[in-house]
Amino acid sequence: MRIQQFSWLYFLLLFSIFFGIHVAFVSGECRTCRHDQMFLLLKLKNNLNVAAANNLVSWDPNTDGCSWRGVTCDANGHVIALDLSSHSISNGFDIPTTIFSLQHLQILNLANNNFYSSQIPSGFHKLGNLTYLNLSNSGFSGQIPKAMANLTNLVILDFSHNNLSGKIPSSIGQLRRLELLDLSMNKLNGEIPTEITTLSFLRTMNLSFNQLVGRIPENAGFRKFSEDSYLGNSGLCGFPLTAVCEDDTKLANEDTKWEYLAVEIGFVTGLGIVYWPLLFNRRWRKKYFQHVDGILSRVLN
Repeated sequence: MRIQQFSWLYFLLLFSIFFGIHVAFVSGECRTCRHDQMFLLLKLKNNLNVAAANNLVSWDPNTDGCSWRGVTCDANGHVIALDLSSHSISNGFDIPTTIFSLQHLQILNLANNNFYSSQIPSGFHKLGNLTYLNLSNSGFSGQIPKAMANLTNLVILDFSHNNLSGKIPSSIGQLRRLELLDLSMNKLNGEIPTEITTLSFLRTMNLSFNQLVGRIPENAGFRKFSEDSYLGNSGLCGFPLTAVCEDDTKLANEDTKWEYLAVEIGFVTGLGIVYWPLLFNRRWRKKYFQHVDGILSRVLN
């Protein structure tokens, strides 16, 4: 699908950026991870299940935390990127005192894990520097926290392939820098909030395979999204889908009725112009019947 192709392009771009940052800080001048950052990372590892912890054997307290797998630091030793995707995480962990304390994070990837229907914590609002957040295919359920609106630096937000329910929060419209939004393959319901149409930088959006209903917002910026963005939502209608909204059908019927009514009014008006003078003007009526008699006489003779 076109949406998936765009998503992969964004992923490859971010991976290149991520890899470039890692090479710059590891192969160049030595960057030492701050003690407080290493403490938080080790605490996070200790709260993971055995399988996930085994995937982090490089997280050795006797080595520099900036060289650990999935960790990228800035020049000051702050952790700015954390990639724990596909790490076999299969239980909850102490999010509030670990990840949410890494307040310099710009990239966070927790995709392809299993959080056993845990809800997305509202504490993400503490990570105000995030530009990339990927929680896709990780077993999250419940509603999307409204506090996500505080992540105003987000460029990419991917919550796809989970069990999220409830409405899409209108507060997403406050993420002014957002370029990619993927909420596909969930159980989201209600209408698409019109606030999303204000996201002028939004280039890729996937809301497919949810339980959304109502009219797709009519906005010039939204017309660039193809049918693929909305597939699997039987209650949606309007462009670019072929499903016609009920209001449009009623309006079309009303227009048709007015067309017929206009014809009828015209016909009655035409008859009135001819017959009203005959009914109320004796001289005209006499001349009319004399004219008719003359025609009949010529025809019969």
